[in-house]
Amino acid sequence: MSDGFDCGMRRHELVDELCARGEEGVVEPAYGGDCVTNAAESALALLNPAFERTLPDEAFCGAETDVETVVFVLLDGFGYDEWTRFETRRTLARRFAESGAVRPLTSIYPSETAAAFTSIATGTNPVEHGLLGWFQYLAPIDRDVVTLPFTTLDGTPIDEVDPSLDGTALFDADPLSARAVETDVSFETVLPASIADSPYSRAIFDGARRTGYEERETFATRLRDRVEAASGPTFVFGYEPSIDAVAHEEGLTSRSARQTMADVLTGLQADLVDALSPSAAADTLLVVSADHGLVDTPPAENVDVTEWSHWDTLQGRFRRDAAGGPRRPTGSPRNTHFHVEPEELDAAHAELEDAVDGRVYTCAEAVDSGLFGVGEPTERFERRCGDLVAIHRECGLCWRADDRSNRGMHGGLTRAEMLVPFAVATVDALQN
Repeated sequence: MSDGFDCGMRRHELVDELCARGEEGVVEPAYGGDCVTNAAESALALLNPAFERTLPDEAFCGAETDVETVVFVLLDGFGYDEWTRFETRRTLARRFAESGAVRPLTSIYPSETAAAFTSIATGTNPVEHGLLGWFQYLAPIDRDVVTLPFTTLDGTPIDEVDPSLDGTALFDADPLSARAVETDVSFETVLPASIADSPYSRAIFDGARRTGYEERETFATRLRDRVEAASGPTFVFGYEPSIDAVAHEEGLTSRSARQTMADVLTGLQADLVDALSPSAAADTLLVVSADHGLVDTPPAENVDVTEWSHWDTLQGRFRRDAAGGPRRPTGSPRNTHFHVEPEELDAAHAELEDAVDGRVYTCAEAVDSGLFGVGEPTERFERRCGDLVAIHRECGLCWRADDRSNRGMHGGLTRAEMLVPFAVATVDALQN
């Protein structure tokens, strides 16, 4: 079996280079190069020069890119090391390794869906789009919210709290799909039916046609339908979340998570690759990537921050909410933002550094280091970024009881979370 591509840097060398970006055990985002932020836009650039091809040329090396249709499949939670495990078996991953180009990319920080999906679908970094986690403060209603479901913490839809708000309140960037409207590229999406018409989906895929699918087993068939119906330059963005969902509950290395990975690859191979007509297959480039991987987090090792002996003291240093109480942390357990009064910042910083096995940044340090990407921070980013950002080395920092039971998490900077595959081949090459 080949190493994925024969030109440019070989894969194992690139993995070593990406992993050398931080201290041992830490992988920092490769913004501006081999990063998921650049994945979808670089694929779109194959269809129209209005989009920028910011991934290195080697990312497409060995694959025919003069095509009319590009199918971009985002498999939530399918990390690079898990992908390579399937290259040793008779799977679609092995076909990519033998007949296309496969390359590791880094996720962004935070390596979680709300932020990374937004980066991928807009081609911008978190410091620009400002969506920094699953839990976020939403200024227009002065509340913490659950971002992608678009609800308050008690499950109330945000547009019931304030009917003037829609999904665009979550991020500050122009979606690739909206930009495609100004070109000759038809932008199609295939999403779980449960989210195909959500406020976030309507906003992040503005201008695109959204097709829902009810069950994982029909995902690849819906992709094939959109390819077969394509006329002219067409970009099909498909999203499948099953791997992430199972790995959260059962753990990344669980039998059920590995079986889900196998099932997803089998479905793509049988119902998209092998079932596509010869004429469509020759003119279609298939790109498979992920927003992030996951790391196993045994529940007994996850940290309940509310049980810290100094938690009450720390909360006393937090900014206050509208009711006068301490602001909750935001982000997620692997990407924990603490909102601290300016005069209490130094004391809170010292307390968190003593308590957290990992990294603790001030917002200024995070921005200066490029943790959230390069560029000028937007107003939305500055409103939402914590005054202190804590990243545990391996486990979750939990402030909600429900989160401690998760056996798999993401959002941090481990190799398992940060490295994802970028696999490219024409469908006819994968058929042969």
